[in-house]
Amino acid sequence: MIKFIKNIFKKEETFPCIVFDGEKMKYLDLTQKEFDKINSDEKNYKGWTAYKRDEC
Repeated sequence: MIKFIKNIFKKEETFPCIVFDGEKMKYLDLTQKEFDKINSDEKNYKGWTAYKRDEC
């Protein structure tokens, strides 16, 4: 039970990213899951591209 409660408040590592949705460029802090989802889910994020700032 205590492990469950600790996991609720555990923060995931975030990365500064640049997200381009085809019209606008946004600077966001994304988790690795969110970053991968934007780059791989063509159905919901058609035309979107995300770059980690250190890769630019």
